[in-house]
Amino acid sequence: MHLRNWSCLSAILAIAGCSWLSSPTTPQVTSPKQFDQAQANYQNLESLPYLAWWQQFNDPKLNKLIESGLKNNLDLEISLANLEQAQGQLRQVQLSWIPFINLYAGFSSNPAFGNIGTFYGAWPQYTINIAQVLKEQERAKYTVEMNQAMVDGVRLTVIGQISAGYFTLIAQQEQLTLLNHLNDDMNELVKILKQEINIGLKDNIDLSGLMSKQQLIQAQIDIAMHNIILSQNSLRYLLNQNPGEIKSTDNFAKLDFNRFKPGSLPATVLQNRPDLKMAEYAVKSAHAGVAVAYGSLFPSLQLDSFIGAGSSNGTVGNPINYSPMQDAYMNWGINPSTFGQIEAQKGAYQAQVYRYIQTVRKILKDVDNDFSANRQYSSNYQNTQQAWNDLAKQYKLQQGLYQTGIMSYTQLLGNKIQLDNLALTVNQAKLQQAITVVNLYQDLAGGYKYQKQESTTSTTD
Repeated sequence: MHLRNWSCLSAILAIAGCSWLSSPTTPQVTSPKQFDQAQANYQNLESLPYLAWWQQFNDPKLNKLIESGLKNNLDLEISLANLEQAQGQLRQVQLSWIPFINLYAGFSSNPAFGNIGTFYGAWPQYTINIAQVLKEQERAKYTVEMNQAMVDGVRLTVIGQISAGYFTLIAQQEQLTLLNHLNDDMNELVKILKQEINIGLKDNIDLSGLMSKQQLIQAQIDIAMHNIILSQNSLRYLLNQNPGEIKSTDNFAKLDFNRFKPGSLPATVLQNRPDLKMAEYAVKSAHAGVAVAYGSLFPSLQLDSFIGAGSSNGTVGNPINYSPMQDAYMNWGINPSTFGQIEAQKGAYQAQVYRYIQTVRKILKDVDNDFSANRQYSSNYQNTQQAWNDLAKQYKLQQGLYQTGIMSYTQLLGNKIQLDNLALTVNQAKLQQAITVVNLYQDLAGGYKYQKQESTTSTTD
């Protein structure tokens, strides 16, 4: 193809690329007016990103853990470093508007320089594709915004992970306490049964079954102790600390997760979610990337000016003769590979558009699931707790029967063991409810813009 044809084609494609030079927009995705699973008892909260929702539990240890995590977590440090890198790249593009200067000194008999001889001087040079640099700067700004949203997203994740980890830890500690109570009651029952065997009231069949259950309880105690260590180490990892103990308040049984019913409308949730902001800026950055590729088809402006002096006529002498030179011209290079780059950037842009739509759908799905999970697990906990309350009332009556001699101590102890087992079920149901509260706050984008004014300290003691 002749150069003239190439130039015409480039001009036509450059004009076609002008549509990509406009400001990018994000795809329009329809969303419901409200979440299906969010019922009337879920109160819509304002300014959720700024709400330190975990402080509602009035647990100083949880507050300190989250403060320490927001200060020391390595994932957060990595995201901040990535933000710094993106800001540096933006600065690099912004500085490309400034001409660069080469300094020269020496001898030259090159006719292109006028056979200047001994010379010195400065050569400011300015080569810029204005359309391309403008879009490169725009793309760099979107990258900075995307990394800032990533920092917010990591903060949101760290808050959720520490909260869930802490509730899991104190629930497991409560589980261990309940298992030890159950084990003590089983030991007491085994002791009584052995005495009854010795006097011929019972046989070894009953004892074997009871001791088998006792071994299962001991196995659960061992697992609970191991799980406590795992939870402690996981929390310390989130705080950028070595494995070790985390002293907690052991107040899981006193925490009331029934009164926490956070809610928000879909539009507000989408507006607050850092991952959607990341997807939005990724779309805009990819849109600018297409424009940058099209920018290669636009001409570059070349400005040069040599400022200095020479000895002239190729002589070796004092460079006292002023030797100015100026260039000002358009440079329109044509590279066929640009067309492939344009297609590649268009494909990358389309992928980001689909990813944005996918992110919207995922957020709506996750939040609606969170409302359903919180409602169902809250109901499960309340029913289980009520079952325990009913059984506890029954046990209290049975204590009266034992004191009047109507019920044997062995029967009373068997009923106490049933109550112990149900308490373990209640504790597990409460943990499941607690995790749904954490997930709901996290997916509603709660707390990631929270900032504490005073400095934080270590929380390992």
